[in-house]
Amino acid sequence: MFEKLRMTKNLKTQQDEKRITVGFFGRVARIARVHQEGLKDKVSKKGPEHQYPAQPLLGFSATDQALIRDSLLRHLNMF
Repeated sequence: MFEKLRMTKNLKTQQDEKRITVGFFGRVARIARVHQEGLKDKVSKKGPEHQYPAQPLLGFSATDQALIRDSLLRHLNMF
């Protein structure tokens, strides 16, 4: 179901003078969020609502978070 979500055309960037954001926007973001968090949403525009189970698509494991934190701290200690 999420094969198309992984396509780079769905991953967008937004930026301003202080930050850059990479992620899903619009309809794609809503669909991803519903499945990521297990929310209730309509099956189709005029269809019934359905409670979707949480199916995490995105995120970092505890190991990933530790690697990122350690890498960032090493980088900051260089200065």
